[in-house]
Amino acid sequence: MFRAAEAAMRRRTGSAMGLGENDLLALRFILNQRAAGHPIASKDVTRYLGISSASTTVLLRRLEAGGFIERRENSSDRRSSEIVPTPAAEGDTGPMLAMAQNHMAAATQTLSAEEARTVAQFLTMMRATVDQIGA
Repeated sequence: MFRAAEAAMRRRTGSAMGLGENDLLALRFILNQRAAGHPIASKDVTRYLGISSASTTVLLRRLEAGGFIERRENSSDRRSSEIVPTPAAEGDTGPMLAMAQNHMAAATQTLSAEEARTVAQFLTMMRATVDQIGA
């Protein structure tokens, strides 16, 4: 249920910004990596989204045409370019993502300490189970 609700939220957010779901996921990844101080190359986006390099190229062209990213020469490897979010991307997506995070944080505040522990234990168990599948 949560995954469906989260996907619906991404679709609404993306629609409001004129972006598809993968475009929004890629932009969020780029913004998070940039905020963490990590340089981003197209191969990083490819790996993160699990799509082909050709699909990544098309996606990045859409983000660039929409004014969400710029490609700059990579100073450490001139054969590749670095993907950099524009100030407009940070301004457009930042408030929306912050609002979503605030709403989710507010929902967690309604849990008692015991309920929060139970949820955390359940999620930890589910993560371990999913990590074992196909490993």
